[in-house]
Amino acid sequence: MQATIAGSGAVTATLAGSTLTLTGNYTGLMTVSTVARVHRGPRTAMRGPAIGDLKVTPGTSGTIAGSLELTKEQLDDLANGRLYIQLHSEKAPEGNLWGWLLIQEGKK
Repeated sequence: MQATIAGSGAVTATLAGSTLTLTGNYTGLMTVSTVARVHRGPRTAMRGPAIGDLKVTPGTSGTIAGSLELTKEQLDDLANGRLYIQLHSEKAPEGNLWGWLLIQEGKK
């Protein structure tokens, strides 16, 4: 870990048709948050492209929220664990926290 990266968070995602709604919070960042985005990519250390922006309350703790209209391909990515949220901060512009969107066990 870099000295400028720290923190934790949790997000809940709800899918209604093709609309994905996300709400959550984060805490313990070392510098102020700047942006949060949903990305698609494999569950490896490899970064993927952003597919949508989320709203964050700027600070070292705050909330994340937003809704995205997903394409068929993005819905498949969601079902297969290939979507994640990346929260950026002032001193970690390449991403401070990452979190994968996974289907709750027994809900698939």
